[in-house]
Amino acid sequence: MKTGIKFKPCNVGTAEAHNRRIRAYCEAVARKFGQTYFWEAYRHLNVSWRSPTYPKPLPDVLEDLKVLVKQKTGRAMQCKDVEYTDRKTGKKRKRSGSSAIREGCPPIKSDTKIKDFDRFVKWLADKGITVISIDLHHDEGHADPLTDDFLPNHHAHIIVDWMDHATGKSIKLNANDCKEMQTVLAESLGMERGTPKEDSGIEGLNAIEYKEKMARENNRRLTAENDRLESHNEQLGLQVLEAEKSIEDLEQRRKEKKKALDEENGSALMSGVANLFGKGRFAEIERENERLTDENSRMKTDVARMEAQVAKIPMLVERQVRRTIADNNEAHAEEIRTLNATHSREQQALQSKFSDLSRRYREMESGNRMVIDNLKREKETMLARMEAMLSMLGGNLEKAIRALIQFARSICSTFTRTHKEAIVPWLITGNDPKKQADFVKLFSRPFLDDAQFKKGYREMDALTSSFPSVIEELEQPQHRGMRR
Repeated sequence: MKTGIKFKPCNVGTAEAHNRRIRAYCEAVARKFGQTYFWEAYRHLNVSWRSPTYPKPLPDVLEDLKVLVKQKTGRAMQCKDVEYTDRKTGKKRKRSGSSAIREGCPPIKSDTKIKDFDRFVKWLADKGITVISIDLHHDEGHADPLTDDFLPNHHAHIIVDWMDHATGKSIKLNANDCKEMQTVLAESLGMERGTPKEDSGIEGLNAIEYKEKMARENNRRLTAENDRLESHNEQLGLQVLEAEKSIEDLEQRRKEKKKALDEENGSALMSGVANLFGKGRFAEIERENERLTDENSRMKTDVARMEAQVAKIPMLVERQVRRTIADNNEAHAEEIRTLNATHSREQQALQSKFSDLSRRYREMESGNRMVIDNLKREKETMLARMEAMLSMLGGNLEKAIRALIQFARSICSTFTRTHKEAIVPWLITGNDPKKQADFVKLFSRPFLDDAQFKKGYREMDALTSSFPSVIEELEQPQHRGMRR
């Protein structure tokens, strides 16, 4: 028996209810599909194990992992898939959301134990993946359409924590890790490893695709059984024809022997006397005649019985095949209708939510635009007041401030002599040039953006750091024109 595993995002809302066979969940499944694939007579064979490290329900575990990701990475966990357009090919692609909790469902044997997974659990732990729970299910399956015998689907549900708690990121497994994982699982359970997709060319199937495949195989099996019964029916018909021919042959032989008997004895009286005493050739032939008559009667009875059986076979086969196919088709159609209805409701809910979010975004955008306009007006008013205050300062301070503003907005990387000549007179009016420079930086800040202010701030610090050499430079006469 082969086994294999593929971990997919876990539905934390229903996984525990399914694995623990919560009564309300089982009843909901029965109402949804019109039947249930859980067999209560075998439920006592199910076994469950839960890691003591994860005592909380799965939805709470997921919320804790979201908090962990936010703390470690500074970003919220992106749980939903995101569609985007490939810039190179122009094709629509999908980036899968984060799957912090995942679930795998490998086939197992009827006698598999929880401890059989120890080696597999250790291998996952070495890769940084922690097993939250293991559930062994032996009560799922379906009934054979022809015999109604229970056909069990022995399998396990393995739920794992797929997050690296040190970094807040998902665990990454490469292709070789995934292949090794299949081998370790098969060896742990004492089962045969499944055939790799590269060799078989068969993609993994989800639950709906698997049910459709099984329904097609079941229909093919019923059709083959119908063909076999029809062939058997034809064989029985040939046997009936052969039996009828044998009866005709026996009847012909009886008539021929009776005629020969009459000719041999010569007269009816001689025949009666010979028959009375039970002697002679006639008595022997009469006994043979009785035997053939009995055999003829018995064969006629057998033929009638066989004809009755043959007449019933097509009706029974057709009734059974039609009923089985109709049941399978109706169940499949109902399941498809239910899924379509569910998808339609989910799509409507998402569309409604999207419309609501769009409306709220437009309201927020309109409100933000008003706030931005108000801030711009306030900034312009403040700058006008600062400009008026700057004009009121007069003298060296105003010249120094305007020189710094002009430099910060220009393409110059350092102060020119003109800038220095405007700024230095203010710096020398106090005892500490750096404090005087702080006044200049303070009053120029409202007129500059962040990059401009950073540029002017840095150059002012450079000027005050080498202030004596700047004074000496300005005291030297400025040479103009060409030197001779």
